[in-house]
Amino acid sequence: MSSIKLLFAEITFRKSNFLLSLLAIAIAVTLFVAGPLLVDAYQQETQAQVDQWQSRIGDLEKQVASMREGMAQVEQETAAELARLEDETRRLMRDMGFNLMITHRDTNMSDFWAADFAAADMPQDYVERLAADPRLTLVAHLVATLQQKIDWENRKVLLVGYLPEAPQPHATGKQPMGYRIKPGTVFLGHELGIGKKPGETIHVLGQPFQIARILPEQGSKEDITIAMHLADAQKLLNKPNRINQIMALSCRCSGSDLPKIRQQLAEILPGTQVTEFRTIALARAEQRAAVAAKKEEILNHMRQNLAEREKILAERKQILADMEVSRERVLRIIETLAEVLTPLVVLVSAVWVGLLALSNVRQRRVEIGILRAIGKGSGMIASLIMGKAVLLGIAGGLAGFLAGTLLAQWLGQRAFDLPAERLTAGLDALLVAVLGAPLISVVASYLPMLAALGQDPAVALRAE
Repeated sequence: MSSIKLLFAEITFRKSNFLLSLLAIAIAVTLFVAGPLLVDAYQQETQAQVDQWQSRIGDLEKQVASMREGMAQVEQETAAELARLEDETRRLMRDMGFNLMITHRDTNMSDFWAADFAAADMPQDYVERLAADPRLTLVAHLVATLQQKIDWENRKVLLVGYLPEAPQPHATGKQPMGYRIKPGTVFLGHELGIGKKPGETIHVLGQPFQIARILPEQGSKEDITIAMHLADAQKLLNKPNRINQIMALSCRCSGSDLPKIRQQLAEILPGTQVTEFRTIALARAEQRAAVAAKKEEILNHMRQNLAEREKILAERKQILADMEVSRERVLRIIETLAEVLTPLVVLVSAVWVGLLALSNVRQRRVEIGILRAIGKGSGMIASLIMGKAVLLGIAGGLAGFLAGTLLAQWLGQRAFDLPAERLTAGLDALLVAVLGAPLISVVASYLPMLAALGQDPAVALRAE
């Protein structure tokens, strides 16, 4: 009978021994396959989740950076727009004329609006005192005037004497406002200049004056105004060194500055009062405030959105940090189990297979004695024992590979929520199982084989 037939005959005769050995090897291979498969699958799946969260965080960081850039751009545009509106308001105020009038505090404004001039006058040096005082920071372009209604060519007209703008040493670089009229000349309002030409001579209160300019139509009292140098007006009205109005322009185009202006004037010239003319330029200032408020509302909305995005970003970063900590903890547990339990089970299985092989050798003592008695050599005896070990290893490796794959899939999906596609063992695991299991079986059967080869056939047959 050939060695192969003897091998299968022995396996068939002693099924329990073979099956127990096969079970031991299959268990060892099962854990050997399932452990690394679970570790690799968990690493890949959790790393994919971490990468996904990092991608989301990266996208959110880009959104936050984009929002910050957008806010910075809006703030720059807002600042530029407000600066443009402020310059435009300042130009409008300058082009449309004065918006402040300083008069003596005894001036009755009801009488003023009825007569178009202030009845109470004040010293001319008031304008120099105002211009020279550095405390006057909210008023510029100070022009002293003397105004009074007179009869001229059978009509009531307004005579206005202008002094050139008083320079303010603390406010340089401003373009002068007001009329610059040479002594002995006049500017005629549009209505008064009808039928007259520049260069002609007219008489005002009996004194001759040359027409230097005829003013364009204004649609206001300036159309019936005779404007001349302040000194000429003071002489005609017999009010030397006296004025009754100081025209000015506020440096801030907002009604909220008027109390501050009055406070400054009270400190410098307590005997005066100030009146503000509301013009379209003031409406422009209110528009600027409205634009600023709207821009601030938009910026606040953007800041709220940015704060929400930053909060979400911080939460996602914390989730990612917690996920990585949890991932490392679970991974260490799985690796520890795989590194400790698998070698221990392999060792126990090897000892189990060795003990079963030794028991099998003892059970086959007479059989081995007969084989030796009929002339079979040690090589055949060794081939029978090692052949069985190799066959056990191959069968146990295949069974363990299949069981390990199934166990990894079952545990991975239920205990760690891993997808099935990550729990598929590769060809390398199959090769390790098919080649490694026979090696362990052969090593475990080596000592029993030596024991079988060392038996004396005569002693084994006599004992039987």
